[in-house]
Amino acid sequence: MNLKEFFLDKLNLYLEKKTKISDIQNLLKRITPYEVGKELIRLGEDSDGGYLIPNDLENINFCYSAGVGNVTKFEIDLEKKFNIKSIMLDSNNVPKDLLPKKSEFINKKLSLLNDDKNITINNFITSDQEIILKLDIEGDEYSSLISLDEKKLSNVRILVLEVHDLRNLRSKFFFKTFSDLIYRLSNYFYFCHLHPNNTSKIKKIGNLKIPDMLELTLINKSRVKKIPFKKSILPHKLDKKTDPSKKDIYLDLNF
Repeated sequence: MNLKEFFLDKLNLYLEKKTKISDIQNLLKRITPYEVGKELIRLGEDSDGGYLIPNDLENINFCYSAGVGNVTKFEIDLEKKFNIKSIMLDSNNVPKDLLPKKSEFINKKLSLLNDDKNITINNFITSDQEIILKLDIEGDEYSSLISLDEKKLSNVRILVLEVHDLRNLRSKFFFKTFSDLIYRLSNYFYFCHLHPNNTSKIKKIGNLKIPDMLELTLINKSRVKKIPFKKSILPHKLDKKTDPSKKDIYLDLNF
């Protein structure tokens, strides 16, 4: 242990080399949304819990939604407008009167374990049909989606995903985790919408200002006739602030 490590250890700290800014920029380019030839519609709240998805819902029977909390209008809209049943999961017990009438609720946490309080994503998703998958699980999205069975991942027509802790992109360990996930998803999906959660703190990494949380919408490549080439205009006209009382924030992808 050298002198620098000795003093950092005394302060209960450690030193780590930062991720290269160019590597972060190249990774963020991969989540840049493109127009995929399908209209985006907004379902759910006009604030937190509202999401933009492609209007490509025909013949979808199920939405698997993890991390719902007490904000369930997205799933209610799917049932009322498109007759799509939601299988909903949360570690907290959501009141029955907040759930869509035809929905199923599982009072567990999505994780890498199967027990009384936890369930893996492969056990959670039981349908062998095309589905919507919506995840807002406070950082557990990385391990869950990386471990999702390839057949089940390929059956996801629309993926709605909130990614967390992006301030940690400066850490090489987190960068690799995030990168592995994005590269895996890019094999199956096109990114078609991005919206920063304005409850995020902004972390400056080099010359980049990174929101801590991003809401992403992806569509299965099999649903898109031509490879997208035109970037989406952000913010979209249907975007709303996650927290109406706070200023909106943006992610600059023009590099």
